[in-house]
Amino acid sequence: MNQRKLFVSLLASTLLISSTAGIAMAASTTNKTSANSSNSTSTKKATTTTNKVVHTLSNLSPVKVTSRSTVKLTDVNILSQDDGNVVTYTLTYKNNDSSPLMMIDYWSKVKTKGGTLFSPKLIAKDQEKKTVAPGSTVDLTYVMKVGREVKLSDLNFLIVKWDFNQANYERTLGKFNVPASYSITTPVGKTKTVRLSDSAVKVKVAGIKVFPGEDKNQYVKIGVNLNNISYKLLENPNIKWILRTPSGTNYPLTPDKDSTSVSIQAQANKALSLMASLPTSVKLQKSELLLVEEQGEEKSVLPVAALQLPEASKTNVEVAANQPNIISVEGQRLSTLLESAKVRVDDGAYDLNMQLVLKNEGKKAIKVPTYTFEVRTTDGTVYPIETKALDALKLNPGDIKTIKLNTSLQGDGDTSKIKLYAMSPIDKSENTESATPSNSFEFSYPVGVYAIPQAVSSGDGLNTESVIKNNKGTFGVSLGSLQRLPWLDSDIVAAKVTIRNAGTKTVQLPELEAMFTIDSAQVDGDKKLIYTQSGKLLGAGMTTEAYLLTKIPSELRMSRLEVSLIEKVSEEETNEWITLNTSGLIQPISYVGSGKTYTSGTADKETEMGVRRTIRYPGTSSDIVYTEFEMTNKSLRQSGLGKLVGYFKTSDGQYYRATAKQSERLPGPGQKSIVTFWAKVPKSGTFSDMRLIVGEGIADSKFVTGEGEATAYVNALAFEVPPTSINVLGTLTNIDLYPYTFTANSVRAYLAGSSSVQVEMNYSLSRNEEIEMGENEHKLIFTLTDQAGKTFEKELAIGTDLKTGTNQAISWSIEDSFFEKMRGGSYRLNVYDQFQGQRIRLAEQGYGYDMSKFPKEEPEDFR
Repeated sequence: MNQRKLFVSLLASTLLISSTAGIAMAASTTNKTSANSSNSTSTKKATTTTNKVVHTLSNLSPVKVTSRSTVKLTDVNILSQDDGNVVTYTLTYKNNDSSPLMMIDYWSKVKTKGGTLFSPKLIAKDQEKKTVAPGSTVDLTYVMKVGREVKLSDLNFLIVKWDFNQANYERTLGKFNVPASYSITTPVGKTKTVRLSDSAVKVKVAGIKVFPGEDKNQYVKIGVNLNNISYKLLENPNIKWILRTPSGTNYPLTPDKDSTSVSIQAQANKALSLMASLPTSVKLQKSELLLVEEQGEEKSVLPVAALQLPEASKTNVEVAANQPNIISVEGQRLSTLLESAKVRVDDGAYDLNMQLVLKNEGKKAIKVPTYTFEVRTTDGTVYPIETKALDALKLNPGDIKTIKLNTSLQGDGDTSKIKLYAMSPIDKSENTESATPSNSFEFSYPVGVYAIPQAVSSGDGLNTESVIKNNKGTFGVSLGSLQRLPWLDSDIVAAKVTIRNAGTKTVQLPELEAMFTIDSAQVDGDKKLIYTQSGKLLGAGMTTEAYLLTKIPSELRMSRLEVSLIEKVSEEETNEWITLNTSGLIQPISYVGSGKTYTSGTADKETEMGVRRTIRYPGTSSDIVYTEFEMTNKSLRQSGLGKLVGYFKTSDGQYYRATAKQSERLPGPGQKSIVTFWAKVPKSGTFSDMRLIVGEGIADSKFVTGEGEATAYVNALAFEVPPTSINVLGTLTNIDLYPYTFTANSVRAYLAGSSSVQVEMNYSLSRNEEIEMGENEHKLIFTLTDQAGKTFEKELAIGTDLKTGTNQAISWSIEDSFFEKMRGGSYRLNVYDQFQGQRIRLAEQGYGYDMSKFPKEEPEDFR
């Protein structure tokens, strides 16, 4: 607070560096006021011709201090205060002798033309300068107080030397008189060389801009360039900047957060941005920029320079819809374009999603400032927008970056009533103890005001392409499908995204990651992104598809879902690439009716899918539902889908994870591949309207093939799986054991008059070799039931016990004492399909026992 009072007191004491009010009066021309003296508002037009206004003291002749060494008056300034004027002037000593020049032998006095004598003092930083080395120069700056009516042209600056031959022991070597035509104000576009912390620095005004403010205020931004022409570091000089209007009003200027620290290496430059908030009624024509410096422990304020400001540029930061706005960043052109907007209205409020494109049109890399964004309505309501897209964002020349800006507003979604504001960054340092107007930046002003382009209602976001532009190319991105799929005790959310190269050259996709936001809450769990094709190169017009997946609780309900692609710049840095919005209403899984097929893939890689049959295997406590799922390769090369995942779903919404068996070998052109799905379900379950949900399995961010285990799945379809009615055949001929067919050509059961019965079978077993199928887990059960009701079983494995081929033979024995007394009779042979211990009957046929191997009885001998 004391610092602020001190600063206000400094201004209150009319920090009025003379803009040559009196000096320029004498320098006026007969017909017009010189353009170079436009800084003076009190100058009256003279009626007599005088010399042209000058801004240099170089024409003043030097004063000799020895036969070879000289001193010159190189700078002079005057600062008006309530109790008088502060005058500073600089003498430059040049030692052309071969020995040091001792400064103790020389000093300076100032006299008015009327004889009034002033005793100037060396400023604090020059008091230790005692000598001037041979061949070098030294600048000495003096300060003194004079009356308010004293003009610089009234003063004679005397150079004095000790001389003990004089009565007062001193001799005046010469004097300097500032001509009445001299103006201390540097003209527009010119450079002023000043001394800051004993370093020579060239100061030049780069320009002045005016930005629109609020409540009848305007923001004034002055650009200043400092060039350290000395040979040492200039480190944080104690300087202040003031905007002085033609009316004499002074406004302190606040450096922005990048200008508060002034550290300039030797021969280097630094650009400063100085800000002030002024009423819009203040006229800025012919204003001046004042530079003052604090000296010594008493913090004496000394005038350093006054620079005429050019005509203020009222920067047109407000642009029409679909028009770019150019922002200057570090002297480089940053083009900004609000490219698109989407609106989703919901019960008196709406979500606004915008795309802002940034492009570095300069010749050097720039770090994009962390602008803040907000939407303002016509009634002044402000809706801030949160984004981290500009954090640590750097753009090389020609680089393009698209950022997403999202916010929620109250209203009917009419975007003609709102505008997007890009605001300059604010220094949000929490350390307020030392905060003063010189080291903290409090201004945030619009660097861009954008009309909202015609907003497109995003609806559910499906199949609506959004175009993004960046340094990698132009891409069209659309959300093709959105599915919610069962997975154990949770659900999978799977979004299918199509990415199109909308440019004219081959491009490479960046490293992308998936992000899901449900009702404004980001999903922090496992997220995956899977491409359908290898490689990330896209030719002009080419497309690629990717799946974005995450898992959520099965009981979670959602009203809005955002699917984002995040660009991975480095291990630590990511940028939002694009966000696709949906209503959160999940699409129903596409349904394929009984007897119908579905073809997926492209023309050169098509697969036709369908259900062949579904069988119910009854059990004691539960039943098995079993489906044979056919995939037919419709392409011209060996092709097919990867590992499939399946769930049986009942009409009341219950899901049963299916175990799948699938061939690892892809089918050739026109060939079929069979995947079998089965699950145990309660005996009370209804099978008539059951469906099988089938999808392509994924794991480790890729589609699963071979023996890999899937951890999720995508591209799901729901197939109707009505149970197939199995008709029991009356003969053991052409029994369907898909892809096998079995026929018993002959069956013989031989009675031998013992407890053993030998069964011999001649059979044919054929297999459709055009069908690829996983391990066959089915077994054939043969039951022999005697006419007395005795039943005996034999289990035979297809493909091992029963071999393919015609006229094959197999035999087995039945042991039971029941057969010892049998001398004939009949039996029935039943064939069962057994799967996972549960079976269905396929066929039966009756036969008579064969007695041909029965031993002949010898006649009894009665002798």
